[in-house]
Amino acid sequence: MLFDWTLPEHRWPDFTEQTLASVPRYRGALLDVHEDRVQLPDGREATREYIRHQGAAAIVPLLDEKTVLLEYQFRYPQRRHYLEIPAGKLDPEENPLKAAQRELQEETGYRAKRWKKLMCLDLCIAYSTEQITYFLAEDLVFEEIRRDEEEFLETLAVPLEEAWRWVETGRICDAKTVAGLLWLKTLSPT
Repeated sequence: MLFDWTLPEHRWPDFTEQTLASVPRYRGALLDVHEDRVQLPDGREATREYIRHQGAAAIVPLLDEKTVLLEYQFRYPQRRHYLEIPAGKLDPEENPLKAAQRELQEETGYRAKRWKKLMCLDLCIAYSTEQITYFLAEDLVFEEIRRDEEEFLETLAVPLEEAWRWVETGRICDAKTVAGLLWLKTLSPT
């Protein structure tokens, strides 16, 4: 039987799980892994393993109305190269806009005169707390690239129509990039 989604939200079921115990299993520079014991809505207990992540900022940088900046880089976990929008994790106590401004400058050498918050997405809700905040960056001015020592990438100026075609054909398959580019194509007021 299907749930009646037309009901007011306060009448929807509450499936909240209560934390009984939490054990950190791994602490790293990028993420922490936790194992929690929880009480389920029906009173039984279960184990939940998940990643705690500081959060990240992603940037859809427009050189002009028809051109987006993308990055080409190798991603070790998948053992392949990807085309992506610029992005990076938040430093401790850093707000998402500051992180976006820092990442755009470090990775591409560009600074944006205009910023607009687009959306926040929870990327891997089944096993991670990571949330990415997206920004549109416009009126770009090139200054200086200041990449991290271990960061190897190329920056590309790509016509938006081509970038959208790459999403459709699967050449761009990074989830954060697909979301940012499709937001621009379908939800942008311009």
